[in-house]
Amino acid sequence: MNRRRRVLSQSRIRASRHPAWRPCQGGDILFRPDGFDERLRHHQRADHGCHVHSSDEAGWVLARYAGGVEACASTGGVLMPPVMGATAFVMATFIEVPYSEIVIAAAIPSLLYYLALFMQIDGYAARNEIRGLPRAELPSLREVFREGWYFIAVFVLLIVMLLYFKREAQAPFYASLLLILINQFSTKHRWNWAKARAFAEAVGVMLAELAALLAGAGLIIGALTLSGKVGTIAYELVALAGGNVIVLLLVGALTSFVLGMGMTVTAAYIFLAVTLAPALTGAGLDRLSVHLFMLYWGMVSFITPPVALGAFAAASIAKANPISTGFEAMRLGSIIYFLPFFFVLNPALIGRGAPEQVLIVVATALFGVWLISGGLQGYLIGIGDLGRKSIGSLAARGSIIAAGLAFALPGRGLLGISQFGLIVLGVGLLILAALLASVDRLYTRRATTEHEAG
Repeated sequence: MNRRRRVLSQSRIRASRHPAWRPCQGGDILFRPDGFDERLRHHQRADHGCHVHSSDEAGWVLARYAGGVEACASTGGVLMPPVMGATAFVMATFIEVPYSEIVIAAAIPSLLYYLALFMQIDGYAARNEIRGLPRAELPSLREVFREGWYFIAVFVLLIVMLLYFKREAQAPFYASLLLILINQFSTKHRWNWAKARAFAEAVGVMLAELAALLAGAGLIIGALTLSGKVGTIAYELVALAGGNVIVLLLVGALTSFVLGMGMTVTAAYIFLAVTLAPALTGAGLDRLSVHLFMLYWGMVSFITPPVALGAFAAASIAKANPISTGFEAMRLGSIIYFLPFFFVLNPALIGRGAPEQVLIVVATALFGVWLISGGLQGYLIGIGDLGRKSIGSLAARGSIIAAGLAFALPGRGLLGISQFGLIVLGVGLLILAALLASVDRLYTRRATTEHEAG
């Protein structure tokens, strides 16, 4: 089995023994860390359906869950500074700001995204009693650096050229050239003529596909610009929203999502930057936050069924059902659906504001992400398991998610609600969640007592 699959499954995954396991009829393939195909089997927990298998030999995790983790982690790489996707370089050119400014603005939302992903994975592991690999089985840090030092060297060159020399257009080419040159000094990875030819062919195919997509988008944009229809589209969008900024943002998010399904992120962004961005900025929204908003919502389709290209690719690695993997990725990466609205309504979340305001907004957002992740996964770090599938526990989890949204949503801005008001709302929802959980616990305890007595 290839190395990528081993890395995908290796991060979690040794579970305590549980006596109640039996073969699963048509369930999910369960994933194990040692990476052997013949060890993949179907198992089912007697009381909770297909679940995480545990044995004396090694632990298991649902294949669809492992695929969802991979899809969300790789999708977030486009949004994470300092080296973002190609769209970020196009954005810097389009709105005429230094690339370093985009890096700074994208830092906080991307960290919140990965924090939410980590918290959900950690909650899943804790809820299902999955433990990490023993220290003896962990790879040697010295060996990792010895084999991959050249990646660090190339990464440093890329950052220096992007942030210090401000050569955004040339930096990727110089970094790629350095990586190829260093690779030729490696006896293990050195290219021969066959590998070099395969590389040239793959690059040619990729550039041809990209050129075709960008040419089509360019023709559409050129036609709209020369005919003067760009202003008409922006006007129509504002009229459709009835002058309501929230409705306009929802229309923009839906447009970005739909275009992201059928086009590359870069092509979709270029089209939206010409047609949609003027309508949003004309409504009084911050220009940089608007363009980041379109970038985020253009990426959403990669983890959202029915398209979910990132999730489908991960499903093929994990040998899981693509649609199930897509829904797992959708839940794990759910914070990406809210983050763009948070920072476009209040740019303090991308560092554009007074220092004290940025600090307050980031602190409440961190707390909100903790609550949202716990509510979605059913396990709140520091609190414990939030219950399984009873009506009371589901209602409590829903209230916790709502409280998290209240805390994470930046105050002031266009909402007209102060940060203090949102905090009060969040606290009220948390109290409601605690009451619902207490009632559910009492009801469950009473039902258990009556069942034992009967």
